[in-house]
Amino acid sequence: MAGLARWIRMALSLMLVLGAAAESVNAQGIFGPGASFFGAGVSGIGTGNLDDRLAARGYPSFGRTATGVNIGTYHILPSGLTVGGEWHGLIIGDAVHQGRDVGIGGGYGTIGLGYMLELSRRTRVYPRLGLGGGGMGLWFESDSVVNFDDVLADPKPVPDSDREPVLSRVSVVMDLGMGAEFLPAGFGRGLMVGLRFGYLVTPSSTNWQLYDHDVIGGPSVRLGGPYIRAVIGVGSRR
Repeated sequence: MAGLARWIRMALSLMLVLGAAAESVNAQGIFGPGASFFGAGVSGIGTGNLDDRLAARGYPSFGRTATGVNIGTYHILPSGLTVGGEWHGLIIGDAVHQGRDVGIGGGYGTIGLGYMLELSRRTRVYPRLGLGGGGMGLWFESDSVVNFDDVLADPKPVPDSDREPVLSRVSVVMDLGMGAEFLPAGFGRGLMVGLRFGYLVTPSSTNWQLYDHDVIGGPSVRLGGPYIRAVIGVGSRR
């Protein structure tokens, strides 16, 4: 399905680009102690009201969980504090309605601080507080073809054109998380596997947009909820 494939391609592309960049920095010895990783898991989201509105109009609903993919990196300071950034993509759903693809997805990014607790040479845990922003989009596939000269002759506002409609909303996010990591080598830099879990706090809002135009009367949604991710990457000790 076109919409779902779009989110998967975007997530994989970002993972590859950011992962390669982080590994390059590590290889040069600039990054120092810390980790760079990517992961996958599940997230809870507050989309019950949106599902009700979609179902009332005969559209498919998508439930209140999402498949989450993420990439992150952090540095451990001499004091034990950690500083880093993360990006999370949420694949919520994709379905066909009256022969057209309808889907919903989202994502968020945070900059965060934590504190590293080393339980042994191979095992460590850390709490993390992240702040950032995120968004969610609901798209409806359009099969229309627009002629270039027609646009030049009569440029219309985007909502009145034949482009694929995308209803979206954005919000601030706060990530209250915990990480647990295992470094099999126990020294230097090498493979890291771990688990991330926590709760994403976001405001509930009915504010939506169609491109640059405000949309009123929309359902309340929250990008936030509990999440859990299995992660794998490259880590190093202090």
